[in-house]
Amino acid sequence: MKICRICGYQIPEGEFNLLEDGWVCPRCGVGKEELQDSAEPLGGRDPLMLIFRAMTVGLWRVLGNGSQGVTREMGSVIADNIRHGEDPLKSAADYFIEHGFAASISADTENFALNVKNCSFYGFCRSLEEDGVLLSTCPYANTAAAVLERTTGYRYRIKRNKGDHGHIIEFSRISKK
Repeated sequence: MKICRICGYQIPEGEFNLLEDGWVCPRCGVGKEELQDSAEPLGGRDPLMLIFRAMTVGLWRVLGNGSQGVTREMGSVIADNIRHGEDPLKSAADYFIEHGFAASISADTENFALNVKNCSFYGFCRSLEEDGVLLSTCPYANTAAAVLERTTGYRYRIKRNKGDHGHIIEFSRISKK
């Protein structure tokens, strides 16, 4: 059995051997080179990700929507490491691409949106949603919101929409800081 290291999609070994070179995972859109033998540990199971997952679930159980204050702070810490150019969303997207967090992130500055494809956190976030944790933990969303808030002086509401092999994250101004 082969398992997608991003989303956990499974395909029998025999079917995997018949896949064409241009095949992409029907769930998250990565190429077949991202499929691993089921005996290999998935990337999302490393100890740091397990600790982060446990903290996220614990925060959600104790604070519910109030946990967004913590996840926003995580975004703020990451934003401290981003050089803010003329286009703050593009600066955040470039940072995550440079660090290998996703295959593609495009910034739509005019509409205050990020289009994230082939996210490295896909499986992690999906498992949180299955546990009833609303997705306020997205590092892209919280970091981009922090960068926008610093450069514009406004607070932003985050909305995540399903995209093609990923998510479209929209930011709407809600008030002056």
